[in-house]
Amino acid sequence: MTNGGEPTTQSHVPHVREVLPRSASIIETFRDTSSNDHPGQYVLDMANDLAAHHQRQWHAEDASRAPGASAEDVAAGKRLIDELNARRVALVEQVDEWVARQVHNVVPHASLHTETLGSVIDRLAIAWVRANNLINSGHARDRARLALRQLAELADAYDDLIREVAAGHRRLPAWRPLKAYRSAS
Repeated sequence: MTNGGEPTTQSHVPHVREVLPRSASIIETFRDTSSNDHPGQYVLDMANDLAAHHQRQWHAEDASRAPGASAEDVAAGKRLIDELNARRVALVEQVDEWVARQVHNVVPHASLHTETLGSVIDRLAIAWVRANNLINSGHARDRARLALRQLAELADAYDDLIREVAAGHRRLPAWRPLKAYRSAS
C-alpha cells in the first residue's frame, strides 16, 4: 500500500463498483468527513474538500456582490475566489489521478464520457452547496426545490456513469486542466 491506503498493484485493485463510491456516499461526505474503510475514501475526502471550497466561494461571491461593498472588498473577494478556484482545480485533478490509477479502462473502444470523474464530483459539490444555501436562505423555496432536483439528477447520472464504466460500456477521459491559476495551494 502507498500513502492514503492506495493499492500499488493491479492485483490489489478492487472492482470498479467497489472502488468508486456511490453518489449517496459522496453527498453524505459533503456533510461529514467521518473516515471509514471504503476503498474510495480518498475520493470521499477530496469530495468533502470540494464542497468546503464551494461553500467558501459562495460566501466570497456574496460578499463581493454585496450592496455598498468597497472596491477593495470586491478585489479581495475576487482574489479569494481565484485562490479557491486554483485549489478546486487541483482537487479535481487529484481525484482524476487517483481514479486513473484505480480504474483501468479495460474496454478501449467503449464510449468516452464527456467529463472526468473529478469534474462530475465537483459538479455534485456545487449542486449540494447551492441546494443547501437556497434551503437555508428561507426565501427561495421554488429555487431550493429546483436545486434539490438538479442535485438528485446529477447523483443519478453519477451512479449511472459508475455502472456503465463497471460494465465496460463507458470509459473515463484522462484530461488535464488547461486554465492556469497563480497557485494551487
